[in-house]
Amino acid sequence: MNAAVLTALVDRWRPETHTFHLRAGEMTPTLQDVSMILGLPIQGEPLCMNTASDRWRAQMDDLIGMAPPPPADPKERTPVGAPFAWIRANFGTCPQGANEDTIKTYTRVYLWYMISRTLSPDSGGKLAHWCWLKALTVLEHPWSWGTAALSYLYRQLDEACRRAGSGGIGGCLLLLSVWSWDHLLVGRPRILNERPWPHYRNNPDREPTWAYLCDNVSEMTSDPKIMYRHYTEELDTLTAEQVDWEPYGTYYHIGAGMADLNPKCLEEARFWRMRCPLICMWLVEYHQPHRVMRQFGLYQECPPQWQDTDHTLHRLDRQRQRKITNWPVHHRGHVTAFQHCLEAIQNAGHVDIVPRDLAAFNDYLQWFHQSTRIELVNPAYDEDILDDPIEFDEVAQSQHDMYARKGRSTSIASELNFVRSKIQKTAEECEVIWDQSHRDEKPIGPLRYFIKNTTRKMRRLANLLGCPDAKLRLHPLPKRRRGGRFLTTPF
Repeated sequence: MNAAVLTALVDRWRPETHTFHLRAGEMTPTLQDVSMILGLPIQGEPLCMNTASDRWRAQMDDLIGMAPPPPADPKERTPVGAPFAWIRANFGTCPQGANEDTIKTYTRVYLWYMISRTLSPDSGGKLAHWCWLKALTVLEHPWSWGTAALSYLYRQLDEACRRAGSGGIGGCLLLLSVWSWDHLLVGRPRILNERPWPHYRNNPDREPTWAYLCDNVSEMTSDPKIMYRHYTEELDTLTAEQVDWEPYGTYYHIGAGMADLNPKCLEEARFWRMRCPLICMWLVEYHQPHRVMRQFGLYQECPPQWQDTDHTLHRLDRQRQRKITNWPVHHRGHVTAFQHCLEAIQNAGHVDIVPRDLAAFNDYLQWFHQSTRIELVNPAYDEDILDDPIEFDEVAQSQHDMYARKGRSTSIASELNFVRSKIQKTAEECEVIWDQSHRDEKPIGPLRYFIKNTTRKMRRLANLLGCPDAKLRLHPLPKRRRGGRFLTTPF
């Protein structure tokens, strides 16, 4: 796991859309990624239970035969669950010749451990909460673990992007990491030699998921703080053309790039674009695939239909709402909505699709860039630096160049952001002057002034970026009176 690149991604997460806001557009892990990377079920009953913890040690003892001892001081407050170290010490290895009940107990504990460590860890990462073991009371219960894992990840991203200062992030970071490596070149590790998978004859459910392609990768060993700055700058410059939008394959050939892919990864493909509430105990988050249809290789509407993620739901958690424990009743409406979404897709016939359209996606990108913030790196120079003559000493004293001399800024992202803004502003000015020239009776004067002024700005821009120009004049253009007439003839 590359903590630096995950932190850089968290900075771009928007809770109101459940997407990362990038120059390339909106992107997010979806139920497709849950299926392909984790192979977890989407269909089933939403993971929503009563989380009352009265007598939790006695209930745990009934399920697995033991429980962590209570604290010596009865007034001491302890977490409702078991430390991972306690689980490893007491259930590390199933004894040889164990009977069926013992094997079930060890299976239940192993699943509890894996769920708590992989699918739904909190930012502390030291405790397996009791509620996940309670969900395994009946091992065969058909919970929708896939939607629960995605809901938990969304909530952890919601909280992490609002958190000030240092702090961890929970959720299924395996899902987020592999999703990032598959789609984005930023922070992508080098794939090392593939390890052979131990195939099991006549048991396809034990074949690997898509995540196995990233099983053996190089580790990031550089300073995380330095790499975080680099990743932030790289994400600022990442364009839509540099994104691998469909890493699993095109719409009708998903999974073709992995010959021994687990069939669980593809069997619920018709539910991948389901717009539904994602439920995990006390959490409810909305799945909004219609905002990232480019990831499915399909037509992206513009603007995407708005879905309120509901601030009331974001305020619900087990820490701030301790009195609420009967979540199936509290979330009855969302549970019903999820079940209706499943039934609608199960009963639906053939669904016509609209393949991706590059012109429509370009329209979407233009709308998106105007509607949100896509740059986190500040431009290298002040906005008006091209309006006046540029002296060497003046540029050398700018914060950007001072940092560069001290080795604190070696990325081109801040310069690119500055140049982008200037080019876009100049293009807009060109359109305004062109339209105005058709209305003016004598457009030649303003046109000549604009062209000459733009030429000077472009020469100054080139000079600013290290391309000295002997034709660059250091004296400013004459000012214009109100109404557009010159004080003196410019040429």
